[in-house]
Amino acid sequence: MILGAGLAWLTGRSVVRKARTDASATAAGLRPVGDLSHLPQALQRTALWTLSDGGFESRMLYGIVSRNAHDIDVTAFDLETLRERRGEWAWLPVDAPFRIGGVVSIVTCEIDRAFPHLLLKRVGAGDDLPKDQAIERALHVAKSVRVAMGMSSAYAAELPKTLAAERIETTALPDGWRAYGDADLLRTLLASGFAATLEQAGRRDLVVEMIASLVIVYPAMRDVIGADAVADLTTTALALTDGVLASSPALSPRGVEKAKP
Repeated sequence: MILGAGLAWLTGRSVVRKARTDASATAAGLRPVGDLSHLPQALQRTALWTLSDGGFESRMLYGIVSRNAHDIDVTAFDLETLRERRGEWAWLPVDAPFRIGGVVSIVTCEIDRAFPHLLLKRVGAGDDLPKDQAIERALHVAKSVRVAMGMSSAYAAELPKTLAAERIETTALPDGWRAYGDADLLRTLLASGFAATLEQAGRRDLVVEMIASLVIVYPAMRDVIGADAVADLTTTALALTDGVLASSPALSPRGVEKAKP
């Protein structure tokens, strides 16, 4: 009887997850996929990756979106960080450090560009480095064990070699935004009108990373719950990517195309 109840619970959870994924795919104009093997390995060189220490993906969606004569490979997914599984979290050790949540919703847009690494962060809750709440620690086995053993729950993440701890000094960024990484890329984008795109992206705590052919967008500490919220984050990522495309030169040629799901 216990085994049967367990199987029924697992089956029910699987059905709920599939329904949740399907609803998010419909709202965002994408489709569910089984894995993220189509994404470039450059994702693993991001600040997102060092902050999460890798993780476990869910609600994985993919599609090719045509906008302004550009075909954009869009992938949206949730990432439960490996640090969350271990009951810990990390902050990025930069001028004005920030952390991310234990579960992060991410949208990546792969485009016809080749970027050095640039990270932009908008002011928000992640900048406060909020500690886990007491109820979160009590309901999480690994967090409870850490507390009982007197272990620290927070650490500085490894800073990617492509980013410097000092923010890029510029007065051209809209209020609330700061940037790290390749200053030449930032100046090129801002000189071509990208500041207006950032100003229109009104979500607090938003992080934008550009590396290789990827524009990666995620909220640092705000949960993205429900199909409409996924669609909204996807819309924000596409608007930012439109601005990047309009403000940067295309590759010529693009190179060898990868097989897409």
